[in-house]
Amino acid sequence: MREGAPEIASLADRGRCDLKLVLATVALVVLGLIMIASAGQMVKLQRASGPHFFFFFRQLTLAGIGFFVMAVLMKVPYRIYQKYAFKLLIAAFVLLLAVLVVGTKIRGSSRSIYVANFDFQPVEAAKIALVVFLAAKISEWGDRIRDFKKGFLPLAGTGAGMAVMVALQPSISNAVLIMMLTFAILFVAGCRIKHLVVFGCAALVAATPFLLHVSKVITRITTYIKGGDGSAANFQIEQSLIALGTGSIFGAGPGRGHQKYRFLPDAHTDFIYSIIGEELGLIGTIVVLLVFVFILRRAVRTALRAPDSFGYVLALGTGLLVFMSAMINIAMATGVIPTAGLPLPFISYGGSSLVASLAAIGILTNISYEGRERKSGAGLFGFRRGAKSVYAKRV
Repeated sequence: MREGAPEIASLADRGRCDLKLVLATVALVVLGLIMIASAGQMVKLQRASGPHFFFFFRQLTLAGIGFFVMAVLMKVPYRIYQKYAFKLLIAAFVLLLAVLVVGTKIRGSSRSIYVANFDFQPVEAAKIALVVFLAAKISEWGDRIRDFKKGFLPLAGTGAGMAVMVALQPSISNAVLIMMLTFAILFVAGCRIKHLVVFGCAALVAATPFLLHVSKVITRITTYIKGGDGSAANFQIEQSLIALGTGSIFGAGPGRGHQKYRFLPDAHTDFIYSIIGEELGLIGTIVVLLVFVFILRRAVRTALRAPDSFGYVLALGTGLLVFMSAMINIAMATGVIPTAGLPLPFISYGGSSLVASLAAIGILTNISYEGRERKSGAGLFGFRRGAKSVYAKRV
């Protein structure tokens, strides 16, 4: 073989930037800007100063920052994160500790740190750091994660430790998401299901006394059980369902919804999915849901083409982080689960969530660029669960 042939073969073996994933992400961000322009202007009317479309312009600025971060991370080789995984995790815990000490309190919860005229929520960065750490250790330890004491417990314990730090803010919804994400990553990596069940039950028993002392949790669970009784506690979810029902099939049209007129609280943040339903109808909500499913599907595809086990788990982890966050928000807005303070990725107003979500897509896109076609069997969404599907050497 002539000189330079190995390099040419290596380049040919590489994948391409996942343009479909990028376009899906851009579409959600643009939709979010449109919905924030619609719902956010009514919130702004309650303020005395500032531009009429204050939230729109602010979100537009944050979107610019987020896309810049995404573009940078698309060029950063993902293997670098493996080297600094532990340091990233320590930094995440330090930030979570800092928010408990110097954080800004909003509605009784200390979740953000005020930096340069922006509210930075460390939990959004911490979730990405956790995914990187879990992927690095799973890749390093291999079949060791099937050993409860030497593999599974340290990783599950790390996720639980972060969840406890977040719950102290308190942000129970994010704490639950962190545990769900940890379990999901360990599951697809091939850990023993009985270990997940045992640890999950133990964590639930340990957390119950704490949860019973958080009044907001008790109120939301009680409200959820009672259902639509017309009480003040049920007001937000009832207005959310009214918005979704009013939109019918095709919606009232962009900007023509009524629930944003001080009927639905947090219409531009946690309940923006309800405004989508009112103004774009059932079709709009289904399209948004399918786009998030599509993003997960692209993440799984990227994982299957990843050159190594670290890329495999990291791709699945980032995809699951975005998808699970979206599903919890949508389930909340539709009344399937109790009210939870989680934004809809890419769409809800808020810089920390938007920038972190775009950063996750940047990492995922880099893995897709470095990846190659993997010829193996596939199951649900295109991947097989089990140790072999994670640790198999790729030639």
